[in-house]
Amino acid sequence: MNYVPGRSLPVALVLVLLLSGCSTAPEIKTLDVSTLENLTYFGIYEEPVTLRHGSYEGEPFVPKGAARPRVQFAEPLYVIGDLDGDGVNEAAGFLTESSGGSGSYTYLAIVDSDNSQYKNVATQKLGDRVKVRALRLEQGRLELDMVTAAPQEAACCPTLKVHKSYRYAGGKLQQISSKEEGHISIQDLAGSWSLTHLAWNEPIPAEVKVDIVFEADKFSGLAGCNRYFGGIKGKGPRDLAFGPIGATRMMCPDPMMRVEDRYLQALQSVKQFSFMFGQLALSYQDDKGWHTLLFTPK
Repeated sequence: MNYVPGRSLPVALVLVLLLSGCSTAPEIKTLDVSTLENLTYFGIYEEPVTLRHGSYEGEPFVPKGAARPRVQFAEPLYVIGDLDGDGVNEAAGFLTESSGGSGSYTYLAIVDSDNSQYKNVATQKLGDRVKVRALRLEQGRLELDMVTAAPQEAACCPTLKVHKSYRYAGGKLQQISSKEEGHISIQDLAGSWSLTHLAWNEPIPAEVKVDIVFEADKFSGLAGCNRYFGGIKGKGPRDLAFGPIGATRMMCPDPMMRVEDRYLQALQSVKQFSFMFGQLALSYQDDKGWHTLLFTPK
């Protein structure tokens, strides 16, 4: 088609010229937990690691050996929101690293976008075997509650509560405060919790609802079918006891009654508690060894 000066351009040609002059920005995928579990992260080893479905495993340190570098995204605790006030969501989450020994290191990682893809832009080491209680975004700051080992305290058994505040700006994560808040006690159980697992790899059926509410040295809740209640005592995370436990006497069909029986029996055997990335962990012992009840905050 030849264009003759002084004549109008055909409408079709005008559209072609307009569209050819427009550049379309690449579409960025949604920022969600799946994104965080399948990213490349820096600042843990000398070389970056890429997670697949939340995990990374390197080569064994010794050929055919069991010890190898491992990194895990610590679901379920993460924050997605506008961390730096630019009107676009970023994310903060946790990674754990272990290499086959007794140590397990926790990192706070920030994920941001460059308008085309999400990537890890900051990673900060929190410590060995720390227990993360909560992470919140408040007034542009990340507020972190954790339990770490006090001076002269074994890394395996931390009891010192620490609150840290961070600000993310200009692509950098900066700690702006750190405050010790005393030693953890059974009073820190206070609140309402929903049971998710009867043991590490044993989630309860979705249709069964079990919860527990702690107030001072007492507890109550729904065990699946019946209401239950009782008292607790102990000096700290490695010294905890429940009971005696009272309950109503309604009968319900399975799986409610089956879960309830297991749960109440386990609760009476609880000896320790801990916090793991926002979850409450109550550890109990039976003739097969140690197990853990897992709860999320309500």
